[in-house]
Amino acid sequence: MTVTEIEGAVTRVQLKGRLDAAGADRVGMRFMASLAGVGQKAVIDMGGVDFIASLGIRMLISAARTLATKGGAMALYGATEMVQGVFDDAALDQLIPISATEGEALAAVQG
Repeated sequence: MTVTEIEGAVTRVQLKGRLDAAGADRVGMRFMASLAGVGQKAVIDMGGVDFIASLGIRMLISAARTLATKGGAMALYGATEMVQGVFDDAALDQLIPISATEGEALAAVQG
C-alpha cells in the first residue's frame, strides 16, 4: 500500500496484491488511518489488486462510509477485469464511485 497526496489535497492510495482475509487484515488499519481526516477526499488505485474477497470489499465500504460521515468522499479506479467483475457482482458502484481512470475518480470526489 502506497499513500500520496495529489492535486487539490486529495489522497491517493495504491493497493497491491490480494485483498482476501489475510490481505485486508494486513492493510486494513493503515488504510483506514490514511483516510482519517475530516472532509478528506480519496482516490483508490485498484490496478495492483489481483484478487478481492468479501473482507476486502467490506474494508472499502467501511472506509467510504467513514469518509462520508465526516463530509469526505472516496472513489475507486483502475480495477483489473477480474476485480471489476467482483465489484459488478456486488453492485459496489451503488455505494462507491468506480472509474476507469484516475482523472475520472478525481472528478467524482471533487464534486
